[in-house]
Amino acid sequence: MQDNDFSTGLQQLFAINLVASTDFRAWFLARTKFGRLWPLARLLHQEQQEWRGQVPWWENWRGNGRHATEMLFIFEVEPTQLRFALHTAIAADVGNLAASKNALRQTAAQSMRDQESLAGYTDFETVLLAPRKLIDQDAHTLSYDRRIPFEDIRGFIPNFGAGRRPAA
Repeated sequence: MQDNDFSTGLQQLFAINLVASTDFRAWFLARTKFGRLWPLARLLHQEQQEWRGQVPWWENWRGNGRHATEMLFIFEVEPTQLRFALHTAIAADVGNLAASKNALRQTAAQSMRDQESLAGYTDFETVLLAPRKLIDQDAHTLSYDRRIPFEDIRGFIPNFGAGRRPAA
């Protein structure tokens, strides 16, 4: 399986489970600075799909200019209508973690925050999903606000990321 196909499959699997499982959504949010908002936060996947048309709602969002985020999950806190976003990336190996790519992801997240057409969210975090070994051994992973190992996700999505071994 090619790297891009592998990553795209994981993205789809992650997004589908985020919509389908309240427990998974709560677990995911609990690993971010927005964890305390979990009981009141609603994933805006239907709204995101309306904005995207035929493109999958979570996939490859672009801010002003050329910067993009692999997966974008926008949430709204029901009583206050406060919106926040989780800019999420998947890395199966070191090649996906170049420092320049990480800087561009932060830039994309910041520019997208200010776009009214992207739901007007006011805060965000960047999240990396990767094998634990990669998170533990590659300093590039530190440029993400949060790092969640594939192995932890497997508590909700069996065999998540297990079809491929990261490069040593």
